[in-house]
Amino acid sequence: MCYPRAMVLACSTVSFPGDLAGALAGVARLGFTHADLVAIPFYRQLLPAEMAADPGGRARTIAEPLAALGLKAATFNAAVGDLHNREPVAVTQRLREWRGLAEIMARLDIRIASFYPGYLKQGTPWKAAMDRVAASAREMLSIAKKGGVEFVLEAHYDTPVATPEQIRALMKAVPGLRFVYDPSHFAMQGLAPAATDFLLERTAHVHVRDAAPGRMSVMGGTGTVDFARLLAALRERKYAGFVAVECLPPESGDAEADILAVRKLVEAGVQ
Repeated sequence: MCYPRAMVLACSTVSFPGDLAGALAGVARLGFTHADLVAIPFYRQLLPAEMAADPGGRARTIAEPLAALGLKAATFNAAVGDLHNREPVAVTQRLREWRGLAEIMARLDIRIASFYPGYLKQGTPWKAAMDRVAASAREMLSIAKKGGVEFVLEAHYDTPVATPEQIRALMKAVPGLRFVYDPSHFAMQGLAPAATDFLLERTAHVHVRDAAPGRMSVMGGTGTVDFARLLAALRERKYAGFVAVECLPPESGDAEADILAVRKLVEAGVQ
């Protein structure tokens, strides 16, 4: 697997509508060299169930447009159902999708895939759901280890892994688990950056966009995310991994302008 030796800037395909090839063309057009590949069913660029059914074929259909555009795959950003769903059918399907994705990652030389924990509205009792997430995370880590890759979890708003209390509880329950750090999920909760600094010690991947209290995505430079502080904190910890610009067009309006604004805010710190 390819391990970056320093921070490397990437761009998420989530910012671009349409199929994977079109999204990758958008990433390349904006001058990025690395793409964070979205395998979330809602966006329909890559479907984990289809990937699991034919890992070799899907790896080829991903590799071809990457090569044609001179891009490299940085990471996968995936969803395999709600990790707090422990019904047997859901568990079986999730394990199948994880195994298929691990095989594709090995074929494409991708080291890290991140996963969405699953929706749980903030304010809902969460401890039982978090225990179920922990059980799924242990299975996730086992499959990743066998596949020679790393699966990590994104601390994400409106899931059982959203607040500092919830994140700390999961860290304690699954000591080997690492995370995606995305400041937008904390900025929209009105949290001070220092409240989540502890998460940086277990961060394996970073997503960035601007946000504000009550809003998960705003135009870069108009929100409350402190990009300079974040990049300084990553450098202090000698973070060596990808920092993926992940703007959400339905929220932020002009996706390309947003991407370029966020890139300008972070690129000085990605060295």
